[in-house]
Amino acid sequence: MHQVAIIGAGQLGRRHLQGLVKSTQALTVHVVDPLEASRRAVADFIASPEAGPLPAIYVHESLAALPAELDVAIIATTANQRFAVIEQLAQAAKVRHLVLEKFLFNDSEQYERAASLIEARGMTAWVNTPRRHFGVYRELREQSRGDPLLHFTADGGDWGLCCNSVHFVDLVQFLAGETELRGLETRFDADVMASKREGYVELTGELSGEVGATRFTIRSIRGSAKPITVTLHYARQTVFIVEGEGKLWRVGQDGAGAETFRLPYQSEMTGAIADQLLSSDACDLTPYADSVAAHQPLLRAFAQYAGTVSGARAQCAIT
Repeated sequence: MHQVAIIGAGQLGRRHLQGLVKSTQALTVHVVDPLEASRRAVADFIASPEAGPLPAIYVHESLAALPAELDVAIIATTANQRFAVIEQLAQAAKVRHLVLEKFLFNDSEQYERAASLIEARGMTAWVNTPRRHFGVYRELREQSRGDPLLHFTADGGDWGLCCNSVHFVDLVQFLAGETELRGLETRFDADVMASKREGYVELTGELSGEVGATRFTIRSIRGSAKPITVTLHYARQTVFIVEGEGKLWRVGQDGAGAETFRLPYQSEMTGAIADQLLSSDACDLTPYADSVAAHQPLLRAFAQYAGTVSGARAQCAIT
């Protein structure tokens, strides 16, 4: 019986729970949240007829109630809490696999401290930037081997760069087959906005840079209703993807064509990711070190505009 924990039972944590119960492995699931309202929401899910057959699920107020060993722990807290939770979890239990939500941390000093802790405790760590798990992008990467990706663009109207641009930088890393982010340039809109989550900030505007041989541009157009569109300029074809509509178009040497696809919800992915980790000690998500290579330059860029930078340390209230 595998022991699995979800730390943080807000909306995202509950989506993870809905996915986790679809695992094909024999699980005991532990959900930890100090807020009574969040624990009550988990209890309502457990009691719901729509939940279907469930593994054993235990709901705890603190990490101290967890078993001594965990096969997988998913940390679904906000960024300002995440490092402290990792520290506390490492004291409370021996963890094999750690799955972290993004934005990883909003203090640059915590990235190396977390890496040291993860290594010292013998954990593997993965970051939930799941586009590299999506079938449409996995198939595209396989189909395009030998056709260099020259330029990547993701743009749309009024979406938060601070919270979400790391998803697209991670996708560039995945498609380009490289990790290091170079030459990051920014053109942010004039004023800093309040995030949908209280106490956090957001930005619109544009980011650009390079990963390997691929140049990328990521743009949020303030005041626009344009759906997010991903455009991939390869040497021999161009691919247009509108994720929200599940549509893909190709234009290239072999003519033009259209395809449809469906993106999975988080509640459909977590069980599959857990199955991968439990059966093979690896999964489709981003390894921690690769994700840090995307997070740290982005954090510094955001902090220079909407936070504080002091020497090598950058801090910005993003999640």
